[in-house]
Amino acid sequence: MIILHDFKIEIEEYNARGKKNCFPIFERCPGCDCISQGNLHRNGFYFRYGLKEGKEFYIPICRFRCLSCKVSISILPSFLIPYFQHTLHTMVDRLDRALKRKKVNGSRQQLAQHLKRFYKNIHWLHSFFNELNYQLGFSKDVKKEALKHVKRIRDFDESSFFRRSWGHLSSYFMGKLILPYSSHEINIIVPT
Repeated sequence: MIILHDFKIEIEEYNARGKKNCFPIFERCPGCDCISQGNLHRNGFYFRYGLKEGKEFYIPICRFRCLSCKVSISILPSFLIPYFQHTLHTMVDRLDRALKRKKVNGSRQQLAQHLKRFYKNIHWLHSFFNELNYQLGFSKDVKKEALKHVKRIRDFDESSFFRRSWGHLSSYFMGKLILPYSSHEINIIVPT
């Protein structure tokens, strides 16, 4: 299970802090809703890459495990996208530049895959923004719609958009259909 968490820092600072980041403390297990004390244990870290503007970071992702329901929980910083190496900001920037036909650094094949995935999820984005009472028309020009939604994501603030849209229609804006945790509110205590 993936839980998005806003650490209120960028990837550079998160990387510098490493395993000493302020990871959330749960009051209840997000899987079975049991009391976390005595049941939810930190289960180490795994490392993953984060690419931002040509810089490569290898950062720790904290894991928890519930002894009651056996679920594993990964605390993913909200500046990362699950199963993508590029940070959220980098991904949105690459999509924006490509849609405006500006030069985009990096692999053309990878960019083509990202654009294809983004185009495929245009209806998902349209549905999400409609739920927020944005008055949006929908044209048959997919590129025009993609540009409109990239602008909306940027105006919304990328990280806020991603956390708020997580789980809409059981997915996320660059993802395949998944079932993230969204059935009830999670009580998290953020250490200060």
